[in-house]
Amino acid sequence: MKDTSNEVFHGDNPLDFALPLAILQICLVVALTRIIAFLIKPLRQPRVITEIVGGILLGPSVLGRNEKYMHAIFPSKSLTVLDTLVNLGLLFFLFLVGLELDPKSIRRTGKKSLCIAVAIISLPFILGIGTSEPS
Repeated sequence: MKDTSNEVFHGDNPLDFALPLAILQICLVVALTRIIAFLIKPLRQPRVITEIVGGILLGPSVLGRNEKYMHAIFPSKSLTVLDTLVNLGLLFFLFLVGLELDPKSIRRTGKKSLCIAVAIISLPFILGIGTSEPS
C-alpha cells in the first residue's frame, strides 16, 4: 500500500493509499465516539464505554456485516497501519496514566491491593490446574 497519492484530480482514489485512509479511519472513530458520548451523557458512563460501543458499531459486529463498507473503510491491507497507530495510542495513554499516578495512594492501599491481586490471580489459576487433563 502506497503512502500518499499523486492527486485526486489525476484520477487516484484517496482510499487506495495509506495516509488518507488512516486519517479517514481516525476521523470516523473520533466522530462516532463523540456522538455516542453526547447521547449517553445522561447515563453518566465513563469515556471508555463510548469507545467500546464505538468499536462494536464500527467493527464486524454491526457495520462490518456490510462487505462494501469493510472493503472501503477498513480493507485488510490497511490493518497493519491501523494496528501500529493503535499501539502507539495505547502506549501514549499508558504513559499519561503513569504521569497521573499518585505513589502515596499506592503505599496507603498497597497491602490490601496486593492481597486482592493475589486472590484474583490465584483462584482462576488453581481452578485451571484442577480442571486440566494431563497430556
